[in-house]
Amino acid sequence: MKLVDRVVHIDADVEDVYALLTEAERFVAWMAPTATLDPNPGGVITWTHLNGDVVSGRYVEVVPNRRVVFTFGWERPDVEVPPGSTTVEIDLRPTRTGTELHLVHRGLPGPMADAHAGGWDNYLRRLADVAAGLEPGPDALAAERVPTAKSLGLA
Repeated sequence: MKLVDRVVHIDADVEDVYALLTEAERFVAWMAPTATLDPNPGGVITWTHLNGDVVSGRYVEVVPNRRVVFTFGWERPDVEVPPGSTTVEIDLRPTRTGTELHLVHRGLPGPMADAHAGGWDNYLRRLADVAAGLEPGPDALAAERVPTAKSLGLA
């Protein structure tokens, strides 16, 4: 197993970044056109990308303006990352110029971790743009499907 580990500096205060991570009406501005978020331990987190791929899981830990942890997986069986099978940890730290966001996605097989790293790079960039009051533009991954385990040589 491998993990995705990313640190992003965002030109916005922690409260704004936290809201973009936990409020569905703000989440959809950077991640996906539809989302259901219940940011309480055990609450559901799900979103549907433009291409129809659906992520679902449950919140594990929520510390307002500091930390969000949720399980993560795809509802497409051929991806072989089932709903709730991996964990995403996001820590927020205020800085003099905004917020440092640290994301760790655990539990992905090597090639699948590499594929998800590219996705997180795209969506964290979009999050940073929206948080800074910028238009994120079209989603570069909108037409791409999540790779299957077979396509990555895992099945």
